[in-house]
Amino acid sequence: MPRRPDPELETRVLKAAQKLWAKGGERSLTMRAVARAAGTNTPAVYRRFKNRRDLLRALLQKTQAEVSVLLQGCNSLQEICHCIFDYALSHPREYELLASKIVVTSHLPRHNFGYIVKKAAEWLGGSEEERRPLVIALWSLIHGSAMLLIAEVLPEHATTVRAAFTAAVEELVRNRRRFAKLR
Repeated sequence: MPRRPDPELETRVLKAAQKLWAKGGERSLTMRAVARAAGTNTPAVYRRFKNRRDLLRALLQKTQAEVSVLLQGCNSLQEICHCIFDYALSHPREYELLASKIVVTSHLPRHNFGYIVKKAAEWLGGSEEERRPLVIALWSLIHGSAMLLIAEVLPEHATTVRAAFTAAVEELVRNRRRFAKLR
């Protein structure tokens, strides 16, 4: 009698990949390790994901969807910045995935970025095109500040980094008109 396909296999594989990624990053994510963690065999993983890159792409989409849910609950551009910043600090490996070259080379749409630009225009006025440079500046600030704390570059100044981040977000949003000219 032939085996019946496991309808939960993809979910188990992605959960296993997510746990492995969170634990050890890219080095820990091998097809064999994912299969073992998902309670299946390597050929079964390859039947669903043709290669490691395909698995990473699926993991990236899952992570982007999780962040999207968080962003939907935000009511201001400043709140979005803090939400992403806090997510990066509490999920450093997942954030690493979101900020990696995999995003660029996977050719996946950047729905979260588009959503933030749209909300910035809605909340602050102006067009999406005018708000895009501001969102890019804020993203740069989020990424730089988060990476300083994640990499423990300034461990003795963590409180100051957080305070400076908050002040800089407020200042960038307050001076949003300067960014409209950068298009």
